[in-house]
Amino acid sequence: MDDIKNTKDHLELLKKELIILYEYSEKPSRFPIEYYSGMDVLQDNSISSLYIGKPSIGKNYFSYRDNKEENQNNAKYKNFQKFQPHNIIRHKDKTFTYIPLEKTYPSIFQCIKDLTEKFSTEDLLAAFTWQEFEQFISSALDHYGYHAFRTFRFTINKKRHEVDVLARERNDILFIDTKRWNSKTANESALIKAAQEQFLRAQHLILNPTIAGRLLKKLHFSNQKFKSCHIYSIILVSSNLKENLIADGVPILDFAHFNEFLNNFQSIKNILKYVKLSKIVFQKN
Repeated sequence: MDDIKNTKDHLELLKKELIILYEYSEKPSRFPIEYYSGMDVLQDNSISSLYIGKPSIGKNYFSYRDNKEENQNNAKYKNFQKFQPHNIIRHKDKTFTYIPLEKTYPSIFQCIKDLTEKFSTEDLLAAFTWQEFEQFISSALDHYGYHAFRTFRFTINKKRHEVDVLARERNDILFIDTKRWNSKTANESALIKAAQEQFLRAQHLILNPTIAGRLLKKLHFSNQKFKSCHIYSIILVSSNLKENLIADGVPILDFAHFNEFLNNFQSIKNILKYVKLSKIVFQKN
């Protein structure tokens, strides 16, 4: 009986993955790319196979690789020097130059993507501003096949809210609160509080259909296609966490597991809490 259920689960997941491929078939450049770990989003040739399986539910529910392989990956950085922020030059045209290499990058995404081969991701991300970290996450999501943008502000009942990064894939919307915190600041109690506040922002958003409509337009959602959406709150931390967890249905994870989480999102979202958005008003320009 269990074998039959597992087979059905595998077929259902495969069907979802095929739907994703079909949706993006007219735009090859926006194919959803399958990555095995958070580091792989920065490497073009590190594409994994489709994940088929049921994730374990718990604090490390999106950590699928074993500790030995994880340690091997981390070992290649142990002899590297820490990234020095003064080696980065920021230009007015929003390009970045890394002085020792004498290379100029067209975007923050390309800059960090290249430099992760020489420095650990945690050290590297700590050297950039919180605005640049948000832009990097937004660009990474777009690279992955999502419609994404950063910074959405809205006011409900005289209370002002701000969401750092938003992304949409079909009818799923990710409400991402980015935390460029170090290991000491990112303690569990502070992260759980941030997760509760982020979920509350999503609850407040759906109270105003006009504001919700403005958000969906920015996420390239047309009025004709709308039926309903699910909003998932996420806390994403730049520094490595001791453990990744779910706080009352809200995932709290570090960047090292971000794309592993995205890669397996369809198979684990049933254990995450969401806010259903069903009423919107699209205003004419």
